[in-house]
Amino acid sequence: MSSKRILVVDDDENILALIKTILTQKDYQVKTALNGELAVSLLMQEHFDAIITDAVMPLMDGNALAKKVKNDPKLKDIPIIMITASKEADMVKKSFSSGCVLFLPKPFTASSLLSLLQLVLK
Repeated sequence: MSSKRILVVDDDENILALIKTILTQKDYQVKTALNGELAVSLLMQEHFDAIITDAVMPLMDGNALAKKVKNDPKLKDIPIIMITASKEADMVKKSFSSGCVLFLPKPFTASSLLSLLQLVLK
């Protein structure tokens, strides 16, 4: 179905494994990173068609990662989906102001994740 390359960033290895399973079953090529700093390293080495990142992570959170991506001329066009379990009222606003195009609250379903991903890849 797809040969699109997706970078998934989350400090929870179980979430990374879950998202990777969901996406690879739909033929997406998936790379994972446990934090924003590792994600930046991957982004400097490889091309990705979209990024799915957790908002709250150690070292570099999802909003800092999104800002870094959007401020880099080579990366700025990569769409970013922010996922989070945070109940903080400003999280959605922060996510959009940092450059994310869509927001997905945890817990999420496979179908909602895939629908949002298909939307940003069009």
